[in-house]
Amino acid sequence: MLRRFPERFVKLFVLLLAVTTVACGGTQPEEQAAEEQAAEVPSTSQSAEASPTTTGDGFDALEAVYAEVEGLTGDERRAALIELAMAEGGDLTFYTSTNVDESGPITEAFEEETGIAVNLFRSSAENILQRVLQETDADFAGADVLNASGREMMILDGEGMFAPLRTPATEGNAAIYDNWAGIYLNVYVAAWNTDHISPEEAPKTWDDVWSNYTGDMAFQLDDVEWFATLITEWYVKEKGMTEDEAVEMFMQWAAGNQVVSGHTVGAELLAAGEFSVASSLYQHRMARLKTENAPIEWEPAVQPLIIRANGIGIHRDTPKPATALLFLEYMITDAQPMLAEFERTPALRTVEGGVPEQYDPIRVDLRQVYEEEEKWSALYEEMVRASGDAEIEEE
Repeated sequence: MLRRFPERFVKLFVLLLAVTTVACGGTQPEEQAAEEQAAEVPSTSQSAEASPTTTGDGFDALEAVYAEVEGLTGDERRAALIELAMAEGGDLTFYTSTNVDESGPITEAFEEETGIAVNLFRSSAENILQRVLQETDADFAGADVLNASGREMMILDGEGMFAPLRTPATEGNAAIYDNWAGIYLNVYVAAWNTDHISPEEAPKTWDDVWSNYTGDMAFQLDDVEWFATLITEWYVKEKGMTEDEAVEMFMQWAAGNQVVSGHTVGAELLAAGEFSVASSLYQHRMARLKTENAPIEWEPAVQPLIIRANGIGIHRDTPKPATALLFLEYMITDAQPMLAEFERTPALRTVEGGVPEQYDPIRVDLRQVYEEEEKWSALYEEMVRASGDAEIEEE
């Protein structure tokens, strides 16, 4: 059951009217918003990879909680945190960009499991970012725990909004940062139509994907993060190419191939046989279509896989650090199988539907991509133009 917001929200009511937000529904799905949104990223010199030391009011209190539960695991740790959480009041406030159809049932399961009430606030990741920054300017901490896409998590972390995260619950998580961890992932995979391509003919490398199926391959209109990461982290760092050489190679590869707008429509068109190979679809879309016996496959995977996390972190100023830690640990452990049921890719690799453990994915370099967003966006637009093909769009 979703709760009303606590009294501490009242004093910021007028301030927050300036922020376009919707609580508990009525906004775009997070994934759709992420694909359609082109919001400007506030300037920051920090990132999730290089975050400032947090010094918020909840910092010392959280350190005390860490000391209290140090060495505890499993049910013993959960029971200790529940006891501490009850002493803090037995409730918390959670800001999330995850659809309420998903975040609602998950928080309700947490309430039933722990007896802790969750005040759930749902809006777009960009609105959550702006709300938290405005609250901070007003010396007010509205949330105990924050969940948003990688872009917004990186910016919030760069602004020092998160307390340090130290918990055994991150073991097996595919996206661990200093101060936040992944809840679920967008995993970019190359995929192919099995009616068109036999297992022996399936692509084995990224070079195969682009150069062996010219005219019968599609790539996404807006996958700038995937593009920048594959070039810098794979072709430059691992394959020894210069950045200019790698970019030029992609420009040549793009010629003659199709451009598709939207990962869902890309997966559906691939299943329908409109083309034989797609360069960067989402793993969870593949899983859903395969359950419907669609003729598609992505394994054995073309490596490296590229992942972009939707993350969770503890607000540095939370007055309820034990409750926040309890909830965060639940979200990255017990809640993970539920995310798979909602056709998300869980961040916990041991959960069915997560990234198989035999793969070694590369995380999107949030700092590089967003500090150089204008550059990479311009290069990707050039690659789209190099295809010479009008894009296929979602209706």
